Parts: sequence; C-alpha cells; structure tokens
Amino acid sequence: MIFTSFVRLSVIVVLLAQSAAPAQTESILKGQVVDRIETLNDSSQSYAFYLPSNYTPDRKWPVLYAFDPGARGRVPVERFKEAAEKYGWIVLGSNNSRNGPWDVVIDAWNAMQKDSHQRFAIDDERMYATGFSGGARAAIRIAVACKCLAGVMGNGAGFPVDLAPSPQMHFVFFGAAGVDDFNYPELKSLQEPLTKAGLIHRVQTFDGRHEWPPTSVATAAVEWMELQAMKTGKRPRDDGFINATWQQLLSEARTLEESKKYNEAYQLYLDLVASFKGLRDVAELETKVNQLGDSREVKAAIREEQAQIKKQRELQGRLSTLIAARDGAASINQSEDGFDAGNLLPKILNDLRKQSKATEDSTQRRVARRVLDGLFVSLIEQGISLLQTEKNYSESIKPLKLATEVNPDRPGAFFYLAWAYAANRDKKKSLQSLNTAVEKGFSDTAMITANKAFDSLRNDPEYQQIMARLRKQ
Repeated sequence: MIFTSFVRLSVIVVLLAQSAAPAQTESILKGQVVDRIETLNDSSQSYAFYLPSNYTPDRKWPVLYAFDPGARGRVPVERFKEAAEKYGWIVLGSNNSRNGPWDVVIDAWNAMQKDSHQRFAIDDERMYATGFSGGARAAIRIAVACKCLAGVMGNGAGFPVDLAPSPQMHFVFFGAAGVDDFNYPELKSLQEPLTKAGLIHRVQTFDGRHEWPPTSVATAAVEWMELQAMKTGKRPRDDGFINATWQQLLSEARTLEESKKYNEAYQLYLDLVASFKGLRDVAELETKVNQLGDSREVKAAIREEQAQIKKQRELQGRLSTLIAARDGAASINQSEDGFDAGNLLPKILNDLRKQSKATEDSTQRRVARRVLDGLFVSLIEQGISLLQTEKNYSESIKPLKLATEVNPDRPGAFFYLAWAYAANRDKKKSLQSLNTAVEKGFSDTAMITANKAFDSLRNDPEYQQIMARLRKQ
C-alpha cells in the first residue's frame, strides 16, 4: 500500500499487484547485514536489510520494516537479524526515515515497501513494522493508515498524540521500554487503553535507557508475533515451537520469582497467560497469576512504580517552570529552597546528574535518568526544529545551549549549538562550541564540511586547527 498524507489517512492507493514475481536476488548477500541498497525507482531512497541465509524466492517470507528516528537503517536491522535468521524473516531499515516532517516518513515507507515487493518474495499476510522513539510512532501511524500490517513493535514510545487505540485497528502490538527510559510511563500506561480497545498486546521492559531494545528483547518480540500468527492461522501451528517457547518463558518467570523480583515475575506470568491462551492449557497459570497479583509484595512493587512515575512528572513540571522563568516567560522571585530561578535550575540539574550516575539501581537513579534524558531530547528536538525547519537561528540557541547544560558530556549538543551560532553570525561562539564538540568526541567530519552554515568559518585559523585535529582522530 502507498499513501500520500498522514493527515488524510483515508487516501490509500493500491501500489502494485502483490502477485508480481520478485526480482532475482542471487547477487544479493544473504545471512549478513547489508548497509545500503538504493531503491529501484528512486536512488535517493535506500535501506539496510537482512535476508535469512536460506532465503529463496520460491516461497513467501514475513517482512519487518524498521524506522529509526535518526535514519540509521542498520541499527534496527542489527537488533533483529538474529531473530530474522532463526524464524525466517526479512528485515529492512530505512536510511531516510527520521524524526521531523511526516512527508519524509511517508516517502521512505512508500519507497521501501514498493522496492521490497519488487526484489523479494513477501508474505502480504505477515508484514510488520517496528520503530524506536519517533520511529515507533511512525510505525503505528503507518499501520493505521495502510491497514496492511499484521503487527507493530513499538520501542521507546507509543501512539502518536493524535491517535489512540481503537477497536477499528486490526494489528497486534508489542511494546518495549528501558526502565530508565523517560517514555517508560507512557508504555506502561498504554496497556489499559489497548485492553479497552480489544487490541492484543504485550509490553516488555528491560535494563536500559531511551534506546533500541537489546537483541534478546527483539527476539522475544518476533517470537510473540509468531505465536499471534499461529493463533490467527497466518502461520501453521507448530507444537514444538509453542512448547519450547512456553518452557523458556516459564523458566524465566520462575527465576524472577525465586530472586524475589515479584512484580517482574507477575508481569511475565500475566503475559504467558495472554500469549498462550488458545494455544495450550493455561488454567493452572491463571490461578498462579491471581494469587501473585493479590500478594503483598506485588502490590508494594506496583505502588513503588507508581510513585516513581509521579516523582518523574513532578520534577519534569518543576524544571519546565524554572526554564520558563529563566527565559523570562514567567516570574519566580524566591523558591522554598531559598534560591531564585537562575540558581535553582543548575542546582537541580547537578543533583540529578549525580543521582543518575549512581552505581546501583534505585528509584532515585531511575527517576533522575528519565528526567534528564527526557529534558535533553526535548531541548535538542526543539533546537533542531527552530534551526532547520523554522530558520529561527537566534531562538534555536536557547534550547541547544540549555541542552549542553543538562548533559555536558554529549558532543552532538555542542555541534548543533555551533551550527546555530554560525547561522546566527556569531563566529566566536560557534568556534568555541565546535571546539568543545570535537574535544568531547564529535567525529563526523562530513557533517561539518557539508554544512553551509560553517562557510564563513572556513578561512579562520582556529577553524582549520579544529578540523586538522578532527581528521587526526
């Protein structure tokens, strides 16, 4: 399916006859990740991909389309290649789709799915999409618009703000988020509306921050999709697979329970019941779930999780107020801590950075990491939008400068700040920020040399010294 607008989701046109024979793929590498292949009809569009080592065009294969917020097609393909090889999936990751205007995502989807049907033998009943952060929202929006996807794997984010789970949606959903991800509360709270809408779903967490999930979680997502395909008859029933997967997950749940991680065990037992109901007898486990759900330990763990989410939201609101005050958008004279807004903001940020770097996992560390990472990403996205889309160079400096204060260890923030200063004709501060970016590890020479905003700096000796040092790295 191809569509031209996410605003008018009903505008859908049949792209091609799905029975058309795919192009010959003898020359295409199998069993290894290919970083880039240009689409047959548009050389400006490309994707990374993985074909199972036993791929043959003689039969049709499930396909997973992946969307990274930074157009890094290889990243999701790497995450899913192990599962793709094991279960016979084709995985494709767009090198064009990124956070920003929806038209970019639309064009990437149209080009990638059209090209994949021309090259490969695709099972149209088993087309899936996955994405991380903004890419997860893109994958969901595509599933809603094209009505051609069997399932979506959303990582680090849920539904777009203008969409909510609905009974009219006919795809299954697997969500994943790191426990330190600032969007963790969003994924957890999504389960209730998914249930009310009657959408089959599972949400899994892992040790991590705002990032693509590890290979183990990617594999679990594919295995869950395989189970759902058996339930709906899109894949023949495989009792060996069903029993092996059941035993593996049951063993993991029991290990969690024995380790006194009662809430994690409870969630996994709950997922087991939902995932395998209709495939095998789950009555005994249902009893187990009810008993564990009524236990003091699980109830206490749930209260603790809710307290974490509440604390996270309180801190996010407080920081937003202080930022607005410092920028002159509000008036704060004296806080309860005895600091004015200008002093209190850096104090809170410094305290959060210390908490986020703690060696041991804790409620305090989780909240600090979520708040800092969420604020950093929000500021970077705001700054880039002002810089690239709105061309409001002077205003873009504010959020980008604050991003460097929130996380002074991230070189990318200093690069974008240097870009903003250069576009705003402040050579001195641009060179200072660019130098800091390189000192902190920025290494993408091409991003600097190809950026016209830096043209006014090319002949400056300090710029030339920075670039010489960069090329030696």
